[in-house]
Amino acid sequence: MTTETTISPDLSTPRMADRVAQVLTFGFGATTVMWLLCYVAMLQPGKAVGEVLFVLVVLALLAGAALATSTTRSWAHGAWRGGWVGLVSAVLNLLLIGSLLGRESGAGLATWILGLLAGSIVVGAVGGVIGAAARLGPGERFSGNWLGAFTLVSACIVFLMIITGGIVTGFEAGLAVPDWPNSYGHNMLLYPLSEMVADQDIYWEHAHRLTGMYVGLTTIILCVMLWWGDRRPWVGVVGTLVLLMVIGQGVLGGLRVTGRLTLSDDPTLLSPNTALGIVHGVFGQICFAVVVWLAVVTTTRWTRGPRATPSESGGTDRALGVLLVIALVIQLIIGATYRHRIGEIGVKTEQSMLVLTGHIFMAVVVAGLAFINGLRAASADQPHRILKRVGLILLILVGVQLILGMLATIAVLMGGEDEGIPALEVLATSAHQANGALLLAFSTVLLCWYVRLIRPTARSTSPPVDPAAC
Repeated sequence: MTTETTISPDLSTPRMADRVAQVLTFGFGATTVMWLLCYVAMLQPGKAVGEVLFVLVVLALLAGAALATSTTRSWAHGAWRGGWVGLVSAVLNLLLIGSLLGRESGAGLATWILGLLAGSIVVGAVGGVIGAAARLGPGERFSGNWLGAFTLVSACIVFLMIITGGIVTGFEAGLAVPDWPNSYGHNMLLYPLSEMVADQDIYWEHAHRLTGMYVGLTTIILCVMLWWGDRRPWVGVVGTLVLLMVIGQGVLGGLRVTGRLTLSDDPTLLSPNTALGIVHGVFGQICFAVVVWLAVVTTTRWTRGPRATPSESGGTDRALGVLLVIALVIQLIIGATYRHRIGEIGVKTEQSMLVLTGHIFMAVVVAGLAFINGLRAASADQPHRILKRVGLILLILVGVQLILGMLATIAVLMGGEDEGIPALEVLATSAHQANGALLLAFSTVLLCWYVRLIRPTARSTSPPVDPAAC
């Protein structure tokens, strides 16, 4: 008798959708690295460092195209696919070109745009030839599942937005740009770079807005690809839900600044809303967790792996996983409340200390649940290696989170009320927030795999039967 080992006879991605997903994976991946490098370069680290970063930006696109074409049949095919990677990157980078060109228009603007497109395509084509010749990269490991790889890249882009948002909150720069969706009266995408870098707080806030635009574009493409490339309708529905969540997240961020839907930048007509800022911060991490969930369910291991195996501890595992996710969301709410309110109520006031005490108490609860879940998954005697890996990652993340939490608390409490916000304090608090997002994401991943791989069964209450007595 044979046993069916897959959950569906055919969940493979259509061939054309798979090819498009492969190009998008490396196009978006390379562009994300380029944006990170530009994010650092705009901080004006010095001429020499700036030149190195520019070279790294070009190399990022070259490497992305090379990896995308490492399994192609010929150099010509590699150049063709690499050129498409370059085109995708160029289109994404159009989100930045308005800031670079300021008020330039007409022929000058067209020249810049065409130059960006042509240059990116050429660099991508060169990278494609290199990849085809060297045959580097992932090889056949992702063959037939580039949709899952693109979903993972999308999750990384959302995580980038969380990092930039944490930096904005850390420097208390959320109101540095008073209007929305414009920026000081400019179209957000056309806000001059010279004004953007003239004030550090404006830079943090506006860079976060541009990252939000990037995430919005990413989720639009992801939604389309999930409907096209995945044969399960519910996956497309979740992709649409993610798109709506990201749109809602953007509106929340804007209303946090203005308090109402208006294009005015008149302070008398605006009423910044701290409560919406707290919701914005928490909801962003929930968006990230949902995209990570999509990244899990689009993996080959999920779609083609074995069916769930019965386990007497399955019900307990699932319940503990749910409790951990709920506890983390509660902890996120308390932490976001503290970070957003200390600028208004002071760091060492009675109210702020009460919120901080609640955050520390919940940290103990979360740490306990995370250690229990991580240990059960990492040490349980079961054949599913993915559970062991996720459990180990969870243990590492919760350990790092406790260390970062102590560093962040010390940094905040040692800071003076009237002093500027030290960069080290922002680094500690933002790293604590980002690692918290990873902790929520991998807790969600663990719960997903519990549901996918383990089927709870009732514990047997009958005594074991002695075969010799039969």
